[in-house]
Amino acid sequence: MLYLWVRSTVNWEDERQFRAQLDAAFAVKVDLWNGTFDMPYHRFRHEVRRIAQLNLARVENAAVRSWDEIPDGALVAPVDDDDWFAPQVATVLERMHEPDAIGYSWTSSFIEVPINLRHRLDLLRHALFPATRPFWICTTNNYAVLKRPDTTLMLEKHTVASVGFGGEHARRVRRIDQRLSAMNRTLASQTSLGFLRPTIRRAELLRKFRRYQALYKEPLAPELAWCRPYSEMMADLMRRVSVK
Repeated sequence: MLYLWVRSTVNWEDERQFRAQLDAAFAVKVDLWNGTFDMPYHRFRHEVRRIAQLNLARVENAAVRSWDEIPDGALVAPVDDDDWFAPQVATVLERMHEPDAIGYSWTSSFIEVPINLRHRLDLLRHALFPATRPFWICTTNNYAVLKRPDTTLMLEKHTVASVGFGGEHARRVRRIDQRLSAMNRTLASQTSLGFLRPTIRRAELLRKFRRYQALYKEPLAPELAWCRPYSEMMADLMRRVSVK
């Protein structure tokens, strides 16, 4: 059994509870969103999470569980509340199972608009030179690890998993050359809304909004055909957002 573990999430349904959990610095960007679009930020994020929940429910031979419900020694694939898995991820991992393996990783896939010029140039470099080694071995949800006391942080943070997969655990990690997940970096992600910047200008937000409307209409690579139902839902969601 593969367990799908959704990392800590915010209560997107209740605006008062959402506001209570909201970081003061990010609240400035949420206010800009709410002043720009007719769909409030928390409602948009709620819809994004609903799409992700539909995706997780369709993963074969897997179960979505809270951390405490997952037994020690079980294989766990972590995910944020807006990202997706291929329906066959558990089946592939079962087929690739090796008794001495502590973890598995596969090719990262991203559905996103570049966050800035540097990011755009990095994407171009990887497109021109596909053999370029990625900065992180593990990204948001392209890996699975056995749940043990010494692997908790690896499941919580992909950066820690990347260090472990490339270091002390390297000999016990199996690599799978398939695209078994996708990171859906939406317009509402903290990274899209100006990562490490105190604010984002309305004009910049509107430019990204138009790019995201176009993004979900673009054809997917053949190996990501399984994403199509969720990409179409995201396209519909973007159509339902209007500028004030």
